Amino acid sequence: MSSKDNPTQKSNLADRIKNNSSLFVNFIKNAITASPKVQKNFLDVSAKVAETVLKIIKEADLIVDLDYQGKDFWFQNRDKTSCFVDGGIDKLSLLSAAPLSIRAGSYIVKPNANRPNQREYFEESMIFLGDLYDPKNELYDLADDDYEEDQMLNKKKDAARIIFEAATLVKHILLNRKFDYCFLHGPIEATAMPFTVPGFPTFTKFAVENLMPFYNKKNLDPESRHFVNVYLNSIDFIKKGKFPIYGVVETSNSAPYVKSLLFSYKNKGIISNKDFNDTLATIKRYKITDSNLLEIILSSNQALKPIEVKKQIPGFGVTSGSLWEDKMNQFPIVHMGYIKVNDQQSPIRIESLHSPKKLIKDYEYILATSKLLPNYGFPVGLNVVDKFAKIPNWMSRASRNYYATHLLKQAINNKDQNTISLAVKILSKKARSWGNRPRMGGNR
Repeated sequence: MSSKDNPTQKSNLADRIKNNSSLFVNFIKNAITASPKVQKNFLDVSAKVAETVLKIIKEADLIVDLDYQGKDFWFQNRDKTSCFVDGGIDKLSLLSAAPLSIRAGSYIVKPNANRPNQREYFEESMIFLGDLYDPKNELYDLADDDYEEDQMLNKKKDAARIIFEAATLVKHILLNRKFDYCFLHGPIEATAMPFTVPGFPTFTKFAVENLMPFYNKKNLDPESRHFVNVYLNSIDFIKKGKFPIYGVVETSNSAPYVKSLLFSYKNKGIISNKDFNDTLATIKRYKITDSNLLEIILSSNQALKPIEVKKQIPGFGVTSGSLWEDKMNQFPIVHMGYIKVNDQQSPIRIESLHSPKKLIKDYEYILATSKLLPNYGFPVGLNVVDKFAKIPNWMSRASRNYYATHLLKQAINNKDQNTISLAVKILSKKARSWGNRPRMGGNR
């Protein structure tokens, strides 16, 4: 049915964009940067895309209503044990194989436990202090570009956090924990493409052996210790877990659900290639995300059934014929859905490695955990573990000072004045140093 046939639907979508949606915030951003034509058409285009997606979603019967019962729900589910997982990393940069310190924590809750200290407690599931990556394989150290080094350092930190979170899930599975649910703060399967760049260092043997006990210790050559291989093996192991594991993403910055839905309908012949390409081009041009569209499509306490989404796409950022192209195809498919908790927040993305056997029951549990605080739209347990896992600034400074002292002692023991001088300069250098530049007026 076209918008001409149903003008009320189009009007309602436009009103929801203006009144309730973060899509209207994007309109303000476009008003600053985009051409007048783009500004004028933004709301109309957004409503048109939402109308197209809504028709497909309804035709596929993807919208489900969730039943929220408040305290009655928690009385009925008081015997459920849930685990919430998140990772934290030291933000400070040092001349090291980085990162200096990282940890992943678990927040475990069982409402009807007999003892208060068993109803909710924290576990520092994984902790590491030192060089996680093998410095012998850091080819990027040959680069003179500070920007490239900073970019590589950020990627190394992201990769470390992802691996530690995966290792925590692996640990819970290996220990045969009796969880009814396990939730990860973030995607259940992160995009591996950023870590396939040439020169990305491998993990040390010590790190792999301790983080992933299931790993084949007889085959720990550099290639096997690369992030892509370690992460692929971790994801495959997590998929074997006996309790439901979900990744929960607070805000989607892209449109994987909508794009995958459109792609599947194109393959079925329901959408023409032209309409498919035009819609994707519009989504890209206006930077429309899943959250934007689904916020105006879904109502409070509604969810979208999960669909299959391929997270690792060969050829997208991965050189054709490269070592990692085949590995991208080996990553499992992700089952991705959405839940809209209330009208104040965008829908949250729910990912799993299996099609949920008890979809409504599981999604209602996630909905209930997201409504524990007023006007809150995200599982509160993930907010709690996020605060627990993060490494605070005071701890980062303490780690840095300890490392600085250790480095300076090594330089002094070397008894070489140039080495000592270099160590002092390195340790006193800030992110951007103007120490060699004169002050205003020519005097220092």
